[in-house]
Amino acid sequence: MKESDLQKLNTAVEYLLRQESFSTTVERLKGELAGSKETFVWSTVELDSIPCELPADIKSCWIFHLRKDIPSGSHYHPNSVQHMVVVTGRGKSIVDGTRRTMVPFASSEHSLTDKWYVIGQDVPHEFVPEREDMTVVSFHTCGASELEEIACESFGKRLYEGHDA
Repeated sequence: MKESDLQKLNTAVEYLLRQESFSTTVERLKGELAGSKETFVWSTVELDSIPCELPADIKSCWIFHLRKDIPSGSHYHPNSVQHMVVVTGRGKSIVDGTRRTMVPFASSEHSLTDKWYVIGQDVPHEFVPEREDMTVVSFHTCGASELEEIACESFGKRLYEGHDA
């Protein structure tokens, strides 16, 4: 992905973080996760609510809230490229077998390419929040009603269908 496209996504996340609706959604997701046995919960964000130019191939936006100290589960998306950044929390990532410490969005010491994960279609990935829950913003190249996830171990398929968890 071109750096100019990462900058567009970065600007969109900066905008989202300033919105009261974003904070409200994250608080709701925290409550949902606390009352759930799931490893993560999510909500979609309507692209037309983001008044910033987005890369042409972006078709959906998501907020995911992940449970602390629990791996998200290794999975891949057969129909989308994922563009993701951590907005709260900390943890490790394992993308296509490479493990690394996740760089927070607010870090001024790191480049856009250090902060942003661009995960290709069919590339296995997993995130492990450490010591606290983690919130991420994720953009996908398929529509919210089309996003598929395949679990690497069981090959189980999840269709997000654009609905909140």
